[in-house]
Amino acid sequence: MPGNFVISLDFELMWGMRDVATRDSYGRNVLGVRHAIPALLEMFDRRAIRATWAVVGLLLCETKDELLARLPSRRPSYSNTTLSTYTYLDEVGSDERSDPYYFGANLARQIAACPGQEIGTHTFSHYYCLENGQTLDQFKADLRCAIDQLGEWGVTCRSIAFPRNQYSEDHLSVCRDLGITHFRGNEPAWFAKPVPYAKETKIRRMCRLIDAYVDIAGQHVPQTTKNSSNLTNVASSRFLRPYNRKLARLDGFRMRRITRAMRTAAITGGTFHLWWHPHNFGIDLDTNMAFLSKILDFYERLASEMGMQSKAMSDLDDGQTSIAVPALGGMTR
Repeated sequence: MPGNFVISLDFELMWGMRDVATRDSYGRNVLGVRHAIPALLEMFDRRAIRATWAVVGLLLCETKDELLARLPSRRPSYSNTTLSTYTYLDEVGSDERSDPYYFGANLARQIAACPGQEIGTHTFSHYYCLENGQTLDQFKADLRCAIDQLGEWGVTCRSIAFPRNQYSEDHLSVCRDLGITHFRGNEPAWFAKPVPYAKETKIRRMCRLIDAYVDIAGQHVPQTTKNSSNLTNVASSRFLRPYNRKLARLDGFRMRRITRAMRTAAITGGTFHLWWHPHNFGIDLDTNMAFLSKILDFYERLASEMGMQSKAMSDLDDGQTSIAVPALGGMTR
């Protein structure tokens, strides 16, 4: 049984960062997505790489009027109100031309028009499933809004990547009820398990950073499995950390950490799942793309020597059965 190489990207623009950053502090990265996504799509198309793009629904709106009209009646009642994207609606502009920080429908059309790309959901509002105050009914309303919106764009949504990787079995049951079949699960290490933001301690973050360069948690290239809600868990293997000038001398270790796990997946018939955000490539794009190109070079070598296959999330099922997912056509409204 050949191993699988899976890529997923969390496409969120400023909606995924506003609770921890501002346009002044992070806007350059977000604007850089306008260059990063076309560069990634060109590389994926040229190398026949399939990928899953988990999209925040709010960024698909064409105008602020459409955005306001689509808001669900039940919204997250986080105890910490700064976590809610709805807190920042007053700073959102009128459309993509006037506000490229929050609107991204044109970028989504490019993704949909690129062969082999799957569009999934990152929820409608960048919803945090484990934060105090939110309810399952609110999550269900948010997710239904995202799925219905994608349906209007001609996309049947089957895959979800949860914002901040927060989820529980109850949230997965909601996903199943709304037609989701695949989710990106977390790595099994204690410092990668889903927790509310308040419990994201410095030691957890430090351990994840160290693990990107030195193996302290294993390779995590499992066989694909289903959870108790009968969803296929396409579990994460590695977050692709962006270039860091201060750590550049260690990039050889970062690459070796990734390629060793890829080889193990190819040998064992497991799945290596690499993920990141387009805004991680928003600055230092050429350097980040060069690093990714080396990863894809290694994938092509494993594909040639061991039959490793590039898959979108919804291509996988329990027992690694491949499900044909046609390339999406261009989105039109």
